[in-house]
Amino acid sequence: MAQSNWEADKMLDVYIYDYLVKKKLHNTAKSFMTEGKVSPDPVAIDAPGGFLFEWWSVFWDIFIARTNEKHSEAAAAYIEAQQETIDVLERSRRLHEEEEVD
Repeated sequence: MAQSNWEADKMLDVYIYDYLVKKKLHNTAKSFMTEGKVSPDPVAIDAPGGFLFEWWSVFWDIFIARTNEKHSEAAAAYIEAQQETIDVLERSRRLHEEEEVD
């Protein structure tokens, strides 16, 4: 994986630290900060439950929508839109292949 200028691993550590603090796991957060040399700087995306929790909630809702009936309408709409996009791209690919054969 290419190294970008925003250093993904350090950003992840900062958001893990933020999540631990927001979950009131202060001893764990302090240990993580010390051991991982994590900067206690404020996060760019300051979600009430922590960005990682918000991200995880959205990810899980969409993931479970593919395999289970217990999901939100928004996740179902997202999955449906993704499938429609895939269908359109597949039809376009087939038409393009047919035009090349002719």
